[in-house]
Amino acid sequence: MSFESTRTLLFGIFVVAGRRLTAAQVIALAMPLRISATNVKSHLTRMVADGALVRSGPVRRAHYWPSRRKAKVIEGIDARLRKASKERWDGAWLMLTLQMPTNRARRDRLRASLWFYGFRPLSVSTFIRPAWPQRWAQSVVRNHLAHAPGMCLRGKLLGGLDAKQLSQLYELDVFDREARRLAQWTNARRIPRGSSGAAFATRLRVGGLVAPLVSHDPRLPPALWGRRTGLRDLVRAFHRFEARIAPSVQRFLDEVTIRS
Repeated sequence: MSFESTRTLLFGIFVVAGRRLTAAQVIALAMPLRISATNVKSHLTRMVADGALVRSGPVRRAHYWPSRRKAKVIEGIDARLRKASKERWDGAWLMLTLQMPTNRARRDRLRASLWFYGFRPLSVSTFIRPAWPQRWAQSVVRNHLAHAPGMCLRGKLLGGLDAKQLSQLYELDVFDREARRLAQWTNARRIPRGSSGAAFATRLRVGGLVAPLVSHDPRLPPALWGRRTGLRDLVRAFHRFEARIAPSVQRFLDEVTIRS
């Protein structure tokens, strides 16, 4: 198991549990994944150091939970897994120009954040996305302007973007193919019987594939997706899978947290 896949699975434990956990609880929850206690402790330490997790309390009884920055990512992915907004798009776009930080690490974080929220670069410091859903999109702009000097304009693009340009800007065809493929794979997953721990491990592995792909969803209005239904198929497949496996997952969580 690679470093990144182990890290993704361990972080997924916090997402599925939805609560603060001790190291002992994380170790117990990671057992069905065959991740050793030593490996769990090492990753927890690294995830605290790089700001993915927060730790509080005495060393041997400390609790861990996702940092504020990661909590926003979790909220963003959760929003993408809900039904798309029914708000009608009026064809307007947002053009955001920012004074990029001189510090490379901060600059990279800002660009990654803009990408996560569906902004795509037109130049080094100018980014665009549809002004949809309107209230959410404007909130995203205000949040970024609070952290970097700049300005934002809202309006329709003169000449617009043709289908080919739009597909290239957002890599829609590639995303659609990957989403359809993952939807088919998710639909084919069987729920382990007789072992709530095995069911928990299966839930984490499926979520560990679905969440990263869904995080690349730029949240575009349906009109721009056209006939591409991969994302919609994936969201439906994941909800069906989650509904089937949820009782076993909750049983394992209860067993571990009550025992601890």
